[in-house]
Amino acid sequence: MEFNPVKSKLNLIYTGSLLIILIIFIVVLYLFISGAIKNEEVEQLNRFFEKEKHDFVEEIYEHSYEKNKDHEHEQERLEYQPGKNIFYYIFDNSTNLVEGEETVEGLVQYLTRKDLDSLPLRFTKEMEVKETHVLLIRFPLQVQEKNLGSVIIGMDITDEKHLIQRIIWILLLLTLLFSILFAWAGNFFAGQAMKPIQTAFQTQRKFVSDASHELRTPLSIFYSSIDVLAREEREHLSPFGREILEDVKNESEMMKKLLNDLLFLARNDQKNFELDLEELDLSHLLHSLSKRFRRIVPPHLSLEEHIQNGISMKADKVRIEQLIYILLDNAIRYTTEGMITCSLVSDGTEIVIRIRDTGPGIPQSDLNHIFDRFYRGDSSRKRDGSGLGLAIAKAIVDAHRGKIEVKSEIDKGTEFVISFQVK
Repeated sequence: MEFNPVKSKLNLIYTGSLLIILIIFIVVLYLFISGAIKNEEVEQLNRFFEKEKHDFVEEIYEHSYEKNKDHEHEQERLEYQPGKNIFYYIFDNSTNLVEGEETVEGLVQYLTRKDLDSLPLRFTKEMEVKETHVLLIRFPLQVQEKNLGSVIIGMDITDEKHLIQRIIWILLLLTLLFSILFAWAGNFFAGQAMKPIQTAFQTQRKFVSDASHELRTPLSIFYSSIDVLAREEREHLSPFGREILEDVKNESEMMKKLLNDLLFLARNDQKNFELDLEELDLSHLLHSLSKRFRRIVPPHLSLEEHIQNGISMKADKVRIEQLIYILLDNAIRYTTEGMITCSLVSDGTEIVIRIRDTGPGIPQSDLNHIFDRFYRGDSSRKRDGSGLGLAIAKAIVDAHRGKIEVKSEIDKGTEFVISFQVK
């Protein structure tokens, strides 16, 4: 069992969880700070309007009086005062500028080009003009529900914008710093969490290996004794005794196979599993295995082969034969009727073996565990066997640097796909 992927997953979960919490906190903090600054700016403009509202109305009345008295002396009164924090523009009902004080030169021309008639009578707006950020609020000027015009009051918020940008950069740097810190902490704590699991697993693995080795000798003696008894004392046993003796012999064979499987996996876990590599004619091997299995296939099943000739690879013949045997045996045991197909193809870069059956299929919830040791999923698959066959098959494929996948649909069958890269 590889613990590094588990450790990495724990680290990812730990780091990701803390990082998500940090990002949520930073976003909330940013929204709170930027919202508080903007609310304060809007409040300043509202207070300025309430304070100067009477004077604004007077300016419109005065402008109307001068306009009616002498058209030739009608003119805009606009002052440029760059040092002021708050500025304003007063417009009459025809959106003509009556009077104003501005801190951003040329802003009024920009506003009039926007066609004030198309804008709401009251609005709040942020804009950037000549690299200067401004906040504008338009207020209607009314006396006894009679609309006299409007005033646009604004303020230069460039410094506040720059402050918010600096805050954003600081928060981003903090996010990066804490991400590194969380990753280090996650790796450390994941490693600490894995230590007792690794110790327990190593102890269990050693126990399985030692127990399998220790049990082989008494089991061999037991099996040999039964074999001798079956040969020499068979005639002295009653039919019932012979039946019991046969059952004991079958069970001892199953126990012997289970111990051999456990030893195989134990050696694989301890990296003591060595392959006896040779140039293997894979096409010939699959033809031979298919022919052998065709003799024992029940009448309700058929075994077809689609094997490309001339395919060979560097492999351990005994282990590859064991691999194909496991998959074909599973297909026969779990298929009640229909067809089993064994195919072999190669495109020069990859060798692909497929074993397909028309059995009951495997539920999707079980597919991720199908190669786990002793795993039993759907009840339709709970038949004879130790539950180690597919775990051994995967170990053999992994040892040959190959890849094994399973595809299955309920009531449509199962397909195992083994692929080896051509070197």
